Amino acid sequence: NVTWILRVDGVFNLISGLILQLYLRPALALIGWPETDVPVYAMVLGSALIGLSLAVLLAANHPERSRDTILASMIAKTLAGVSIIYAVYFAGAMVPKLGLLMAAVGLQVLFVVGEGLYLLSSRPARVASIV
Repeated sequence: NVTWILRVDGVFNLISGLILQLYLRPALALIGWPETDVPVYAMVLGSALIGLSLAVLLAANHPERSRDTILASMIAKTLAGVSIIYAVYFAGAMVPKLGLLMAAVGLQVLFVVGEGLYLLSSRPARVASIV
């Protein structure tokens, strides 16, 4: 059921966003975020993730009317995953726990696939005509 996929997705990204926003160093190391003396980038990402997670959690209430929001969240998660893979494997970014970071990317891929299957298999909600 896409409702549960959206809820788990929203909670996962909300927790990740709060950890990044609050710049909790021990928690950041635990999830594989690279150490930096410039926390603003993590905090900005945290802000974006909090907003994304709230949109996804709200979309879970009425997925049939939130197709655009679901698609936008899929695009955001896909771009983030591609960015992480590029940074680690092509740009040589050093991360403390590569396995955990890739597991998080893999989990996001599962969310995107589940949400994409929902969009492909469901029909858009009909809008009532007032005319």
